[in-house]
Parts: sequence; structure tokens; C-alpha cells
Amino acid sequence: MPRVSVIVVNFNGKGIISGCLSALMAQSFKDFEALVVDNGSPDDSLNEIKDFLKETAIAPRIKLISLHRNLGFAGGNLEGLRKAKGEYIALLNPDTEPGEKWLERVVGAMDSDPGVGICASKLVVYGTDIIDSAGDGFSRFLKGLKRGEGEKIFSYNQKEYIFGACAAAALYRRRMIEEVGFLDEDFFLIHEDTDLNLRAHLYGWKVLYAPEAIVYHKVRSTIGNMSDTAIYYTLRNTEFVRIKNIPLAVFQRCLVEFFIKTVLEFIYFALKHKKMRLYFGAKLDALKMLPRMLQKRKVIMKERKADNRHLLVLMTPAWEKHFFKSKIDKFLNG
Repeated sequence: MPRVSVIVVNFNGKGIISGCLSALMAQSFKDFEALVVDNGSPDDSLNEIKDFLKETAIAPRIKLISLHRNLGFAGGNLEGLRKAKGEYIALLNPDTEPGEKWLERVVGAMDSDPGVGICASKLVVYGTDIIDSAGDGFSRFLKGLKRGEGEKIFSYNQKEYIFGACAAAALYRRRMIEEVGFLDEDFFLIHEDTDLNLRAHLYGWKVLYAPEAIVYHKVRSTIGNMSDTAIYYTLRNTEFVRIKNIPLAVFQRCLVEFFIKTVLEFIYFALKHKKMRLYFGAKLDALKMLPRMLQKRKVIMKERKADNRHLLVLMTPAWEKHFFKSKIDKFLNG
């Protein structure tokens, strides 16, 4: 039985999926299986995967799961999880290429502390020396964020406990998944990892950042950075995250920051980028799902072990200098 099951969910990854699989097969850590889930891609990427498997000598280590429809990032990974046998579950985006020792280093970090449920990688924008994500954070605006986004690769070199991992390249302990659940398929894509990060903390698990576990990321190669798809799921799913996971007392402590964020979010998406209909459509759909999310919240709040102080300490202050500057820059220039 392999120690690690690596799940790669592909959707329209033609021209990039082979690079991901080649980098995965070159890993120094060999005790793993790979499950490639194709989400009903209408492009020719499924044939690209099949051709890759014909040409590699280690094809028996890779299982191809071909779906007839797109279940999203969350649903695709859940299909992979059902077939996975490993003690650890690694997720890898098709638009990533992990460094040769990526798997070795995240497994080593996870092995170092049995209380760690999630291990985060250092994601670097492909072809540059710029960080995409040094793990994830969560601000007092009550929204997820990428730690270190836009900074040089030599930054964030300390192994440390943080808020969360970006699921584009992360390792999860199966025992944690069995306790807290996995990616929520209602999210479809975007912020499903933020939701899982919060649940892990609420249930008492830790997240460890492994700075030497480097993965190169062709950021949002398949859905686009400001596409309607990306905007819709961002706006809808941030509401899901808050409804499910934020204790009332924490929400009250962050009420001013949340109000400011809501106003700026409306100005940015609805007015500046002229996505008024998309903005209200996403928020209305979140409202329609409120009863379902409240049922999930009830279970989480009943089982949670972490107190409010633990969450507040983890959260990035809205007025922290670097964070605030990056948000202003994105608001003005993004």
C-alpha cells in the first residue's frame, strides 16, 4: 500500500497536464500512487493524458479516472479520494510542476508532528522568482488570502505553523480527513481549501508550512484570473466559508473590518469591473444555499475544539502594513 496518494484533477489542461505528470514522475520520493481525474474535459487533454501513459514506463503507478461531466475541483478530488489508498493524500493542480523533492519534503514535514493535518508548499509563479503562495492566510476581513503573494522566492523561508495550505499543492493526513471531512463539493471550485483549512483548525488540527517544498504554478491557466467563472465562485464561496465556519463571537469582533470589506468588494467587482449582475447573482445563490450551509455549520460548531482566541490569533489583522498595502494596490490596479 502506498504511503501517499497524489490526486491530480484535470479540466481542459491540454498543453499543461503532461508537464505536471512528468514532474510528478521525477519525484525523489517514490512511495506513492497517482490518480488523475479528468473532469469531462471537452478539449483534447484526456487524449494527452492517455498518450503520456502509453509513453511512460511507470504508467501502472497512475490510475486514470475519466468522468462524464465536470464535478469541479472539489468534486473531482472527492472522486479521487474514493479510490486513494495512501496514508497521506496529496493534491496537485494540473497547471503545476513540483520540484524534484517536493513530495519528499512535505511528507517529511508531516511525519515530524502527528498533530499536523495539513502541510503547505511554497508555490512559485512558473518561469519567475515570484511567490504565488507561501501557504494561505485568513484575514479579519473574514476572507482567505495568499501568504507572500508577489514577493521574491527567497522570502518566507521559515518552517512554521500557519493558517492554511493552498490546495493547488498540499498534503493532507487521512486521519484528519476522516475526522473533519474533505473538500466540500458544494463549493465546486475556489475557496474550498479555505473552508477545509478553517475546519481543520476548528477541530484542533495544525497546519505546517514547508518552505523547501517548492512547486511551480501556471496560475489559473484553465479558468482565468478575472473570468466570470473565477469571479462568481469567489464571490459566492466566500459567503459559504463564513456561514459554515466563523463563530458568532469572532464575527462580532471583526464586524467593522467585514463591513469595510463588503463595501470595497462591491465597488471593485460591481462598479470598477462592471460585474453588477454577476455580483448579485453570486450573492443571491449563496443566500439560496443558506439553509444547507447552516446545517453544515451546526455539525462543525458542535464538534469544534478550538476556542475563539485561537482563530483570532491565526487571522491577519486588516491593518497589518504589508497586507493592507497589498489590498490597496490590488483595489487600485487590479
